[in-house]
Amino acid sequence: MRYRFSLAALALAAAVPAIAQPSRDDDLHAFLQERFGAERANHDDTRYSHGWADLNGDGRPEAFVYLMSQEWCGSGGCHLFIYTPEQNSFQQLARISITNPPVQVLNSRTGGWRDISVVVSGGGVRAHHVRLSQRGGTYPGNPTVPPAQALRRPPRGEVMIHVNNRGRKLF
Repeated sequence: MRYRFSLAALALAAAVPAIAQPSRDDDLHAFLQERFGAERANHDDTRYSHGWADLNGDGRPEAFVYLMSQEWCGSGGCHLFIYTPEQNSFQQLARISITNPPVQVLNSRTGGWRDISVVVSGGGVRAHHVRLSQRGGTYPGNPTVPPAQALRRPPRGEVMIHVNNRGRKLF
């Protein structure tokens, strides 16, 4: 038995699920607008880059959010947040200051959680990669001091936030 479908009918059928169900990117954007809404009046220029990776192997990817604006960046870099999905929202897993891309998820693990890597630079520090490992339910908040580990060469891993990504306007 042969079936005949028009291209328009196939396109409509493919578009319906996308319209009916918001994407996780849209859910994250709405969450971020609510979470950082108080800063909007003074920092309407905020942009963000994001990526998704399952850090703890539970099958639900965590969201990496790299905020870029005068509020969230300084001479050493910008803030990186990691959120884990929880019910119909997100819970903050980490807030890491003075980071620079690329932000990578590494193959190595600590306590069942994947390690991550960011670049540290600025303030007279030569740019270098550091490894951040999960401890006590979070990742270190400052990548310039222990327990962050300086790496001798660029690590291999999946890039979450790319170097030249200008991101998306938050508001």
